[in-house]
Amino acid sequence: MVLDDDKWYTKRGARLQGPYSRQTIHRYLLLGRIKNSDRVSKDGAVWEPITQVPELIPEELLNLDTDFGWKSFLDAREQVDERQESTVKIPFAEQRSHPQEEDAALTRLRRDWLKALNPEPEKSFKSSFLPASLFGITLFVVVLLIVFNTFSG
Repeated sequence: MVLDDDKWYTKRGARLQGPYSRQTIHRYLLLGRIKNSDRVSKDGAVWEPITQVPELIPEELLNLDTDFGWKSFLDAREQVDERQESTVKIPFAEQRSHPQEEDAALTRLRRDWLKALNPEPEKSFKSSFLPASLFGITLFVVVLLIVFNTFSG
């Protein structure tokens, strides 16, 4: 029997939870109970984004950009979802009123993980404005020098 001594705490905002085993973290990530924006810690003192701890991220979340990867994720999610096995009635207030809500939640989860694991470089106004303004200033100075050179010579 292998004991899992790795216990992790999770943090979302001010809410702390855990300790959880690595397998529980995997399960909760697949089910969306832990999000890619949550932070994790082994000691409850030093926190880091869960996306920066590769051993905590299930393989099924790493290939969501392909159809095969998406199907693997859905299969893994179904396997770990205890609600599928339960014969206990879910209270009406907790039931989803439309299956489209589940699809939308899964689509959001996919999009969020793709964005978190493959961040695109952000183009900010400042980064695109600086080269354009430097070019404009340089062009203005060159034109000004040509004009002064023409009238003084």
